[in-house]
Amino acid sequence: MVKKICPVCDLPVNEVNYCPRCRRVVKKPISWEVNYLLNEKRNQQAMPAGLPQAGRLTVNQPAANPSVTGKKQSNIMMIVLMMVFVIVIMVVGIISFAVGTVFSENDYETAAGYDDYGYRDLDEAEVIAAGERCSGFDHFEADGRKIADSMALFLEKGDYGYQISSKETYSDNYEMTEDSGPVTFYETVESVYLIPNTAAGESSGEEEYEYVDINYDTATGELHRYVSYLGNPEASLAYLEQFLMLTEAACKIQTEQSSIPTIMEQAKSRLNQQEGAYILEGIFDVNLYIYEDRIQIYVSYNNPEAVKNQET
Repeated sequence: MVKKICPVCDLPVNEVNYCPRCRRVVKKPISWEVNYLLNEKRNQQAMPAGLPQAGRLTVNQPAANPSVTGKKQSNIMMIVLMMVFVIVIMVVGIISFAVGTVFSENDYETAAGYDDYGYRDLDEAEVIAAGERCSGFDHFEADGRKIADSMALFLEKGDYGYQISSKETYSDNYEMTEDSGPVTFYETVESVYLIPNTAAGESSGEEEYEYVDINYDTATGELHRYVSYLGNPEASLAYLEQFLMLTEAACKIQTEQSSIPTIMEQAKSRLNQQEGAYILEGIFDVNLYIYEDRIQIYVSYNNPEAVKNQET
């Protein structure tokens, strides 16, 4: 059975792709083929009254000096009871498996609907007209639209073994109701899809699912996050560094205050060791994930002042 997984926290999303842990709808969840293990509680079904139960099988004890016939009858009775016990256990096991499998599938398919999370779609035009930033994302003090344009130009150079296959821009604007009240998500994503070059420098022509995303606020254009999903480690690091440089420049961070050298040193080290990484430096919150044939990098805003307040 295919299960949809949030690529950030590796937890299942529901049928509307909402991840309760990340508090957002995941636009592109990862699909995993999974084999369910039955829930132990569902396996522990009560045995019907009057049927033998494991560890509780009892037979009548023979008399003090039983005859040979009495022993045979007693042995036959024990064998019959044992056979009945085994058959009952097998039947209950089959029923438990069938019921548990159906419940597992139904629990996932109907885990939660839009109403359960207070989900509400918002009109893009109305969001733009209101001009207020969303409350569900942290925002860089940078224009995400300009950074998306600059990243696209950088990717068009094809210096790291890729050619641009296509570009796509989509907007997702919605509201989720939480215990503290409604939380808004205004996200516009500019995606650049990439195809690896062949040894001759031409496009491989294969439909490879590799991309770089720039996510920004639909209403204000403020930068939300950067996402890359690539098979090439060199390109992953080069594109990450370019994004960090563009963002620090937009946020007017001086060279001597830059956190890019520290971030890149840690990211390179972890990639060389084939390990994921969680890097919190300066204004950047960097998460690096390594899959079988892909490297995924997320970069979101880190508020240094908030971190200092938590530490004190």
